[in-house]
Amino acid sequence: MLTEELRDKLTETLAICDLHYQRMSFAYQSIEQYWPLTEINLSRLSPIELALFDQLIYRFSKLQDSMGSSLFKQLLEALEEDISGLPFIDILYKMEKLDLLDNAKDWIILRQTRNTVSHEYPFYKEIQIEELNLLPEEVVKLSAIWMRLKEYSINRLAL
Repeated sequence: MLTEELRDKLTETLAICDLHYQRMSFAYQSIEQYWPLTEINLSRLSPIELALFDQLIYRFSKLQDSMGSSLFKQLLEALEEDISGLPFIDILYKMEKLDLLDNAKDWIILRQTRNTVSHEYPFYKEIQIEELNLLPEEVVKLSAIWMRLKEYSINRLAL
């Protein structure tokens, strides 16, 4: 049974995730013409375009983190799944078993991408460019997972 407290927490988490998603999407759409990144087009970016890259990285990271640290657990709790004491990988497998994630390993890759792109290598442009070039595919994956969970929450849990 979905308690009022859990409903409120889920509603708040969904709103936070949606904000991250909207801002991530705006930043991505504003700069998607620069992919694949090269050293030349990276060096030609204006300060505003660089800020959009920063915004994309920040919101990608925040969305991925908010979903993994809050939304997954709250959804499973709302579905009355016992997750007490479970390691995160088992939570991912439970999400996969309930068809809320296609593949738990995809989420692990998203988390690795988040960790990778959040590091700056000012003296190693090749590494920075290689890592940033991971983002377009991962933004699409993260967006699809978010939309699926948002729709599920609205339809199944009447949020």
